[in-house]
Parts: sequence; C-alpha cells; structure tokens
Amino acid sequence: MKIPTPSRATKAPWEFDFCIYNGIIDKTSPDFLAFKQHFHLAWGSIFSLLEHIEKFLKDYAIPEVKIKGNSLVTLLPEFELKNRLTRYDLLSVIEDPVHIQMMLNVPGQRYKGQDGKLEAVIKIQATWKCYRARQFFLAYRKQKWASGVIAIAWLLHCHKTRLRKILMESRQRHLENFRIRAKHLAANWNRIRTSRRTIIHIPSLGYSQPVRKHIADMDTQQNMQLGRLCDIFDDNVSVIYICSHHMDDELLLYYHKILSLQAAVKSGNPEARSDLQDRFKVITPEAVNIFTEPALVKISEELAGILAQHAQPVNEKRFPTWRKFLQTFLSQGGVIEAFPPAGSVTNLTVDMLIEPNGVIRILSTGDQFHADGPLISSGTTLPQTSVDPQVLHSMCLQIGNACKMRDVVGYFSIDLVTFIDPVTMEQQVWATDLDLSYSDQLALTQLTLYLTNGHLDCGLSTFEVPRFVPKKEKMSRLEILAMPDRQGTVFIFFEHLKRDKLGMLTIGEDLQGVLVTFARNLFIIHQEISSPNMQGETNFKTTIGDVETILGVTEENKIRFEEEQQSKDNKTLPEPDK
Repeated sequence: MKIPTPSRATKAPWEFDFCIYNGIIDKTSPDFLAFKQHFHLAWGSIFSLLEHIEKFLKDYAIPEVKIKGNSLVTLLPEFELKNRLTRYDLLSVIEDPVHIQMMLNVPGQRYKGQDGKLEAVIKIQATWKCYRARQFFLAYRKQKWASGVIAIAWLLHCHKTRLRKILMESRQRHLENFRIRAKHLAANWNRIRTSRRTIIHIPSLGYSQPVRKHIADMDTQQNMQLGRLCDIFDDNVSVIYICSHHMDDELLLYYHKILSLQAAVKSGNPEARSDLQDRFKVITPEAVNIFTEPALVKISEELAGILAQHAQPVNEKRFPTWRKFLQTFLSQGGVIEAFPPAGSVTNLTVDMLIEPNGVIRILSTGDQFHADGPLISSGTTLPQTSVDPQVLHSMCLQIGNACKMRDVVGYFSIDLVTFIDPVTMEQQVWATDLDLSYSDQLALTQLTLYLTNGHLDCGLSTFEVPRFVPKKEKMSRLEILAMPDRQGTVFIFFEHLKRDKLGMLTIGEDLQGVLVTFARNLFIIHQEISSPNMQGETNFKTTIGDVETILGVTEENKIRFEEEQQSKDNKTLPEPDK
C-alpha cells in the first residue's frame, strides 16, 4: 500500500532518486522509471541489488526510505564482488540514514518484519543451544583441567616416590660406608692419635640457615674458633684452617709469631722461637661468597632427653612450677630470675671432645658465679658450687654412649646451672643447653695451654703451670721459686676490615694480679683508640668498672678464706696441760 508523502523540493534530473514503501518498489512511479531508463545497460545487476534492499527493508519493517540512485550505482561493483548487503551498505544509499539507523537499533525490530515469528523461534532455539553447548564446554574444560592436574600430580608423586627411593638407597649406602669408616676410625683411633696426621677445621656455629641470616658478623663469630690452630701443640699434628673470610698478610704474620712462641715457652728462653709455617695453613676458598657454609651434624632429640633427666625437681611446695624451668633455661635468659633471691646460682660451661671410640675428654670448664649481695658477705658456709663430679661423669657417660651408637664425634659445649637451696643446703643441677661446636671458651683455653705449657685438671678445677728450671747442677729451692713464671698478655684478632672485635688473654700468677693487668690493658687501649671528646662513658669504661668490682669481691673472698683457714688451724691446736 502506497503511503502518500508530502511534496518535496524539485531535485535535479541527474540525481535519479526514488522511494520504497514497506519494502516494495513502485515500478510505475515516474522517478523509478526515469532511474531504470537511465541505467538500463546495467539493469541486471541493479535489479539483484534492489531485491536485496527490498528483502532487508521487509525483514526490519521499514515503512519508507528514499534511495539515492547514484549512490546505488556506485555500490554495484562491491555488491557484485561480495553478493551480499550489509547494514552499512544499506545506510550508504539511503537519504536519511540516521533515522533508519535508529529504527534498526530498536530491540526486536527484526521480529516485526516478514517471517518475524520464525526468526524469533530460530533465535531462541539457537540461543538455548548455544547456552547448552557453552555449559557443556565449561564443564568439559573444568573436567579436562582437573584430569590434567590429577595426571600431573600422579606423575609428580610417582617421580617423587621413585626419587625418594633412590635417595634413601643412596643415603643408606652412604650411612653404611660412614659406619664402616667410623668403625675403622674407632678401631685405629689410638694409633691415629699418636701418629702423624692433619686436622682440617671448618669453623661453624652449627646454626640453621634462617638463624644465620639474622646474625650480624657471622663470619667473625665463627672465626673465634681460631684457637684450633693451637692443636699443633702436638708435634704429630698439622692444621689446615678453612677461614670464612680473607685474612691479610699482617694478620697471618701475627699468628705466625704467636704460634712460634711454643719453643720459647718450653725452653724458658724468650729468644728461642720456632718456625711453624709448615705446621699450619689458613685457607680461604675463592668461592666463599657463592656456596653456603657447611652445617655441623645436629644431635638427635634423644640427647636433649638425656640432659632433661638431670633437671632434678625441687621442693614442690616452694617451687610448684619447676617443670617450666627447662623451657625458661632453653633461651639462656631469666636463669637468675627463675630462682628465689636467697639462693645461689652458678652457670657452668663444660667443653668436651667425643672421640670416635665414644671416649669423652673434658677439655675446659668455665664458671660464672651469681649470687645476691647479702649471701656473699654473710659468711654462710655453702656447699661446693661447681657441678658434682659424679653427676657430670654420669651425664658425660650417657652422652658418650648415645654418640657412640650414632657414630657422632666432635666438640660439645654443655651449659649447666647449679642451684643451692639456702634452706636444705642441697645442690641441684640443670643442663640448659648442648651445642655441637668448638666454643670460643675452648679456643681461649687451648691458647692458654699452648702459651703456658700448663695442665688443666677439670676434675679439680685447677690449672698448673710448671716453673722453668734451667739445666744447672745445683740450685736452691729459693732460686727455683724466684724464677719468673710464664705470664703476660696476648691479643686475638679475628678479622682485618672492621677491627671492632678482639680477644685479650691475660696470664699471671694469681687472680688479683691478672685482673689488675686486664683492667690496665683495657685502659691503655681505651686511651689509644679514643679521641679527646670520647673520654666519657664507653663500653671500655664500663668493663673496667666491672673488673674493679670483681677485684673487690675476690679480695673479700681472699680475706674470708684466710680467716676460715686460721679458724681451722686454731681448732686443731692441742689444748694446754692443766
């Protein structure tokens, strides 16, 4: 049905525009006839294009459009090439494309035209089938991903199981070889110990990697084990020390001079020195900053259980929480606070060497005495504050047996705490720590033995240094006693870069003299390294004050000891005859 339209302005005859109403071309209209007459040579292609335009307009129920003839003819080459009409092509030949575009964008416009219901049904079916297919695809993809994960996990499990089996077999072979070598070492240890041998020492504190990462100057702390060089005290021993950082020639020369004093110590002649450069070597690996440091073998938890057996319970009524003491002691903190102020607490560190045959050799002991002021000056007689030898022997025996069963050898450091109950006067012992390492206390002890040619009796807690007796036919006792003893000060340097840590070992005839020398050395060092504006309170001044306090305590203890000895002597004197 033709819809009348208002008359419009007259167009030029060469534009050849015509209208299409409801998707049907009025083939009798003058505009269309003029258009057909002008382009009759290409009418076949134009007719096909017009059919596509009519179908498109019917599908979308467009009531009226005006076709620009020239634009239609311009579209022919592209239409002949593609043989299809797009929405953009339609809009390019329409006079008012914006209005038509708005109609095409109306939702559901397609289903208002011809075969609209059929197209709607087809669209609904296609959408539903697409949705079902999409859901099936997602489920299939999820299952495929899950099956892939399961397959990879199974393959990794099989690979891990196979690798674990290979590692277990390899580990078992290594353990068997180690046990064979350990048994051979234990069987021949007495011969090896007295034969020419070389000791390779790798300094390590035995800490795990996470702990080492948070320790400042870890290399310097490990290098405090330099005392291992003193093992050349045995003429059959040579030492190779693997240093964790480079030591310059000046520092090496210093240790060469210290270790060369052994001959002078034995002979009593300060000028007599021996060249021991062939007896020890200090080596720093070139790749020390690339490879992680080797860790020492860790003791099993059973050894901790052995130590726990010596944590003897105290009076439950006075100390109901004694079972928590071990947990407190594990951190080395709060040891004094855990006990009543009326008691006496002694920290004792015992260094020992477990040999391949399970024999334990006590190498050094160090005491740090702590007690409250009134108890020291009260004159109360207390039991021996060091560890009972039987208790220490029993503990060492159990540790030695456990290590022998597991073929564990090496240096051990055990921290012990003794508590004296002021009421019962009983001594109780706790083992608070067990380290498999070469401690700095042991290093200084070995250096002391090396430089004095002395003898340390850990059972009696005595250190004896023989006096030098020259080879003279006749010599009085007074002349022998007047001979100078082995005494002096030795400094231990650990690195040459920061130079902020050093050890000082002072050797003398009595404790008071050694402490005085120690304090004087600290004061001299403080004066040398401090500027005029640094003469106030420093760690040197604090340490000197602590040493002076200890000097006062030792003098008081000395006076008390002399009074007790005099009292005992008076009691033993015979009574006069009546």
